Amino acid sequence: MTIHRETWNRLTNSERVDLALAVRRSLPVPFAFSGIRTFQYGAQENSLAVFNYDNSEFVLIPGDTVRLGYEWERPFPLTVEQAELWEIALEEFETPMSFDDYLEEIMTPPRDVSLDAFLLETKIKRLVDQKLKGAAVDESAAFPHHARARAQLASQGLRLPTSDEWEYACGAGVRTLYRWGEDAPMDWSPSEDRGWLQSGPNAFGLTIANNPWQWEAIHEPGFRRGGDGGGMSCGGGMPYMLEWLLLATAYIDKEDFDRPVLGDDVRRALTVEL
Repeated sequence: MTIHRETWNRLTNSERVDLALAVRRSLPVPFAFSGIRTFQYGAQENSLAVFNYDNSEFVLIPGDTVRLGYEWERPFPLTVEQAELWEIALEEFETPMSFDDYLEEIMTPPRDVSLDAFLLETKIKRLVDQKLKGAAVDESAAFPHHARARAQLASQGLRLPTSDEWEYACGAGVRTLYRWGEDAPMDWSPSEDRGWLQSGPNAFGLTIANNPWQWEAIHEPGFRRGGDGGGMSCGGGMPYMLEWLLLATAYIDKEDFDRPVLGDDVRRALTVEL
């Protein structure tokens, strides 16, 4: 049995504590329950169970049926400044493309998904190669680095979040382009720490998609979320507008080569069932 968001939201805090303690007892990993905490981001507010493991904080995200992906009923309304910046980008791309076509190319498609409850690490953490013996690794995998990282996490009772889980957790249910709305600064890079909206924890208490250099591996091999690893930032004359798009909730980066995951920063997850 999973914990659904609608059910969780109807509970009193005392009932949430009881349920969180039941979750802790059911987990295959020795998590410690640290309490119910309320996270606020703009108009959003969520009271979630917080756990600790391996000197890291995890939140319990209840299951839900949600709409994910990029979709607009009309073309994205570029401002005059944004239209000028897009023209600069087209010169760098050296190919004609509408801004809407570009968004569809770099974002996940619209879809409805049903997610079970899961624990998710609030901050990324370096995944150290422990060279564990006996970890089941698919040596025939097309992405062996990714397979080894998944095997190491599985040996610890953990895993990487799926793409759908990551995207839902990033937006915390909001359907705007970014978790904070539709717009972003045009005159500075999101990799700069200016204490703006992308810097603080979101409505699920996650520090996520706040720097395009800090992309994250997910369960599906060949894909990264939350950034492009600095590729656009090093792209010469590209406007900052394109860097900000890398922090969009539905942005996804696809790679055709096997990038190491062990030794990289990841966000660990664990399915919750009672």
